[in-house]
Amino acid sequence: MHKYEVKQVKNFRRFIIRWSFWLEINLSALRANLKKLKSLVKPGVNFLPVIKSEAYGHGLLPVARTLASEGIYGFGLSDLEEALRIREAGLALPIILLSGFEAPWLPEIIRLKIIPAVIDLHQLNLLASFSRKTQKKVPFHLMIDTGMGRCGILPEEIDKALAIIEENPQLRLEGIMSHLACGEKPDKEITLEQKKTFAECIKRIKRTGANPRFFHLANSAALMLDKDTHYNLVRPGLALYGAYPCDPQIFPVKLEPVMTVKAQVLSVKKIKAGKGIGYGPIFIAPQDMKIALVPVGYAEGYLRSLSNRGFAWIKGKRVPLVGAVSMRLIIFDVTGIDVSPGDEIILLGEANKAVPAEELASRAGTIPYELFCLLGRGNFKIYLD
Repeated sequence: MHKYEVKQVKNFRRFIIRWSFWLEINLSALRANLKKLKSLVKPGVNFLPVIKSEAYGHGLLPVARTLASEGIYGFGLSDLEEALRIREAGLALPIILLSGFEAPWLPEIIRLKIIPAVIDLHQLNLLASFSRKTQKKVPFHLMIDTGMGRCGILPEEIDKALAIIEENPQLRLEGIMSHLACGEKPDKEITLEQKKTFAECIKRIKRTGANPRFFHLANSAALMLDKDTHYNLVRPGLALYGAYPCDPQIFPVKLEPVMTVKAQVLSVKKIKAGKGIGYGPIFIAPQDMKIALVPVGYAEGYLRSLSNRGFAWIKGKRVPLVGAVSMRLIIFDVTGIDVSPGDEIILLGEANKAVPAEELASRAGTIPYELFCLLGRGNFKIYLD
């Protein structure tokens, strides 16, 4: 990894200076995780990988292309801009907008052959009105709120929804879906109630003669822990990227981290006992110490809540973060370790989970999803395969 990248621009050289900080995205690990998840479902269950928000920070198009080559049904997204990028990249697999849509999106949804999820009766009426005006057949998935209290029509609104669909034959009900609030807890009361409600709603809809192609409920956790949620389409997200939604010990497969965040040590210095380190200072050296300065901070998405709580991996050892995370700098205690400027340090991930996303997120008071999205946003990536 070089600090400077040199590009030839017309008749002069332009120097683009990068901090010594980068992400390595292991596409082989992505494939391996998908394969392991596929081993947990029965033949005939389709996969809809969730790649919204830049594939959880891993890079939308490289991830989409990799997954498309591995026998999936399509992609789960949340916004039209990412769907457009998928289509412009030449990927023709089905795209489902999982979080609903905005009215101005509808012409592009039809043009790009995107399948919207309808999350309330208002959206269903918008879709019906648009399809009548354009005389276009519009496939969609109907989301039911089975207890999460977020997106989806309520079970008591099903009859109204079915009446709208019946009055607008150009609408094609292609799927019925819901989302679990606690998929990682299959035996929790809310999960049991959600599964029961979803099954009852499916029966009610089928009794009217409707015959949707897909039924889907399972996220990553439910896919791995609860076969009753699989139906014929599953929506893995976090697990594809090698992280677990809760204690890894309870899951039946060992996932491989896809994202590894690395940097180079900028400076190494000695600190006397009793001296403060960084802003505040919120850390006072309890003894003579050696510290390593790393050119990464909250500007790059490294959470400030990891001040005095984070850790990294260097020279085969875990080292604690000391002091406050600042905009472009973090500091680690490397006392007793032979560390020099330019040495590589791992801030997240690595094949052997030197810095597990689950543990680092817990220390920050958040979840792996947020770490991935923040660190992946706009930072330099190297794709390995």
